Parts: sequence; structure tokens; C-alpha cells
Amino acid sequence: MDTILNAWIVTIGNEIINGVITDTNRESISRELRTVGISVTGMSSVGDDIPLMVKEIDLAMRRAKIVVVSGGLGPTEDDKTSEAAAKLLGVGLKLDASQLERIKARFAQWGRSMSDSNMKQAFFPEGTEPIPNDYGTAPGFLIDRDGTIALFFPGVPRELIRMLREQGIPRIFGKFGKSKQIFASRTIIVYGLSESRLGEVLQDVAIDQPGFHLAFLPRFPIIRLRLDASGNVAETVEEILSKKLEIITDRIGENIISVHGKSLEQVTLDLLIERNMTLALAESITGGMIGDYITRVPGSSRVFKGAVVTYSNDMKSSLLNVSQETLQYHGAVSPECAREMAIGARLVGRSDIGLSVTGIAGPDGGTTQKPVGTFYVGLATPSDVLIRGFFLPGQRDWVKTLAATQSLDMLRRWLSGIRLHGAAA
Repeated sequence: MDTILNAWIVTIGNEIINGVITDTNRESISRELRTVGISVTGMSSVGDDIPLMVKEIDLAMRRAKIVVVSGGLGPTEDDKTSEAAAKLLGVGLKLDASQLERIKARFAQWGRSMSDSNMKQAFFPEGTEPIPNDYGTAPGFLIDRDGTIALFFPGVPRELIRMLREQGIPRIFGKFGKSKQIFASRTIIVYGLSESRLGEVLQDVAIDQPGFHLAFLPRFPIIRLRLDASGNVAETVEEILSKKLEIITDRIGENIISVHGKSLEQVTLDLLIERNMTLALAESITGGMIGDYITRVPGSSRVFKGAVVTYSNDMKSSLLNVSQETLQYHGAVSPECAREMAIGARLVGRSDIGLSVTGIAGPDGGTTQKPVGTFYVGLATPSDVLIRGFFLPGQRDWVKTLAATQSLDMLRRWLSGIRLHGAAA
């Protein structure tokens, strides 16, 4: 049978409620469910308190036909999810011998003996269906109450998502059939516009319509635009997304890093590979941050030669051949210094492109002429050197992050043939 399926997500743990960790499981579960046409009605979190857990799970099962619960299935005293589920059903906990053997086998596979406390993970509410864990020690389980089901998974993200994908979703479809709803989404990565400005430019596009929602998801200094569409016909859903994407691209095209959710560093490296060009860095204000961004991308060694972090004037001179005259008469934070750093990086790195950045991160060191947040980016090629100056004030970490991001974006724009922002120097 085909139907529209709705779900509620519950995450459990004092560490979530107290803000000790960021709860990413809710978003991950929601993504997996929406991918297969299951709409998420809502989400909630609760601490390791059995009465509160019982109340929250009970409420979730009244709100949706499908509930996905994560967390609290470990071997320690504060792992109380199984006990809460048993209390909800009015039953006791019972040892499942087959799951206990699986847990013992997992420890044997790791070359370790199982602790007595891990036996706790093989106890389930009576009458429930265990969900084996092929990636860790904590099995999950499924309860069915008057036609509404709740699936319980461990809170470890890599175990949770694989179990949901491989065993949870098939169980949901086995119970209710596949959803006739089709979901599709696009993630657009934007840089160079504030959230408020972006909201103004896309005000009409952001209005919710049947089968469409646009979400603004800022993660300083990047903004992700999440386009979600749904319907009964795949072609119609894709058409909705394509039309919206066309409007957004037309309005903010040069500020779009990617329409496929790729990071700035990934896009920049892809462009370098496409153009068969290599890159070397000279960083001052950013302290190696750009190099860190780039090397997060697998395969970056194909085009990235390396980075020289020259924080002091002596290092700028000795490693990059920045002249004493430049440092004396113009200073380390100057277009002249950025120029010589970029040229030096290209020569030292024996690369096609040298990218440099120098500036004042603060909170001290600023002047009236060069306040905190001032920085210069240099881009050197065998035939030309481009310099741009920027003033992006803020706290020290913000300035460093903005300087690193702006530098990479300047390189991306140059590689893409887009006009470069910032005052030419």
C-alpha cells in the first residue's frame, strides 16, 4: 500500500539538554527519513530521567505514527532508554540470549573481553523486536503500540544512521508500505552576503508554497540555502527546484559557491584541478587557517604545494624575500607586502599560483589608518599579480576566519573568471 508517512524524532541524553554536545542526530535522522519520503512532523529532546522519557516518548507516539528515538542504550548507569520504554508499555525487561551472543562476538572481534556491564545492552522490553547492531555493541529495538511504532537506536552517529538506513527504514516500510510522497532538496552555499541582505534579495522566493520551503542556514561566514520540495510526481518536484534555483542563481550568482552543497575549499580545489594549476600559500593574519581548510579535502595534494606561515617580519623577509624597504616604509599590513608575499609563495612553492594574506586580527595593533579588520590578499601568477584590500571588522577569531574565507573566495573568483571584490591596490 502507498501512504503518506509522518515521523517524530526524540533524542535522549543529559549531555544534549545541558548543551555539553551539539545534537546532530536529529538532523541526520530527518535527512535519512526525508530521503525515502517520510515527512518529519517534529523533534524533541529529553534528559536521562525515566518519568520524563516515558512522557516524551508517549507524547511523540500520539503525534506521529512513526517515532525514531536515539540515545541511552549504552552500558552505564545513565543509559535508561530501555527501562523507560518498558515502563511506557507496562512490561518488564527480558534478556535476549541471541543479542547477548552478538555483543560478545563484537568484543571478541575487537580482541577484548566483554565487561559485565555490557550485559545490560541485551535486555529489552518484553514483546519488543530487537534491531541488531552490526557496527557497535548496543542493539536497538522496535515497539508497536496500537499500530504506532517507535524505533530505538544508539546515539553513536555512525551506528545510528547505518542501522536506521539498513534495518529501521525497511521495518517501517514493512509495517506501513512505502510513502507516495517524493522529497527532493538542494543545498546552495553562499558567501559575501549577510543573512539579512540575502533575505531581502530572496524575499519572494522564501515565501512558503505548497510543496516548497526555503531555509536560511547561516554558519559563519557561510550561509547555506536549503531548498526542499515535495509532491507525488518526481518530475514535478524537480521542476519546482529547478525554477527556484534559476531565480536564485540569476539574483546572487557570483556569491554562490556551489549549488550542490560543496564547500568553498572543495570548489576552489576542483577549479585548480580543472585548470591544471598548482597553489602555494603565504599566510600571516590567518596563521595557517587557509592551509587547514584546503587539506581537509581528500586529494588536495594533487594541486596544493604547501603553505608558509610568516607571522613575523623576519620570517617574511627570510622565507618569502619580502624587502626591508617594503616592511620599513609600507609595513607588514600593506598591499606592497601582500604582493611580495604572494610572489614569494609562488616561487618558494614552485607553483602556478601564489596566494597571500596579511592583516590585523586585533584586538590590539590597529591604527586610524589601518584599523583592526584590515587585511590584504595577494594573488600571483607567472604573468600578473593582483592585490585586493578588505576591511571586515569583528572579534579576533571572526577577522581571521573572514580573512581566510575571503582569500579563498578571491582565488575562486579568479579561477572562475568572476570580477574580484575589494579595493584594488
